[in-house]
Amino acid sequence: MTNPFKPHALDMFAKRDTVDQALAYASDLINTFEGGNKAAAWTALMVVVNTAAAVWPEAPAQEPDLSALGALRSRIAALEEWRDGPSPIPTHFIQVVDERVQSWADDNFNSLADDWLRNHADMDQEIETWVENNLDVEDAVQDVLRNASLRINF
Repeated sequence: MTNPFKPHALDMFAKRDTVDQALAYASDLINTFEGGNKAAAWTALMVVVNTAAAVWPEAPAQEPDLSALGALRSRIAALEEWRDGPSPIPTHFIQVVDERVQSWADDNFNSLADDWLRNHADMDQEIETWVENNLDVEDAVQDVLRNASLRINF
């Protein structure tokens, strides 16, 4: 069903994020009126609200998909059985795989790390920044000159 309010909407008026916020705004505005104007405004607003409540269909309650829940329970039971039962993978096979992974890491990590550094780090800039932050050559030279003495012998 299409939205019955859509054909009556006008972009020249503001809107709120929720119906509750819109009704609160209308209530605040109506409460500024006096006497018959206030009663007329409340009557008009509530006619629109009651009509919308009667016309707008309620969303049907969705039934949970129990077949998916049953399949999930079966998978969990199978995993628990596998976990608690004897390991289907021989221990020596797991050790072989661990050794191969470690060997691959030992052989390839340094070259992959170097490639990454070449592509992602400016080492010259990093070294220059470190030197600027950690070495103060000017102070070291001034210390040497302050402690220096000059003797001239004839």
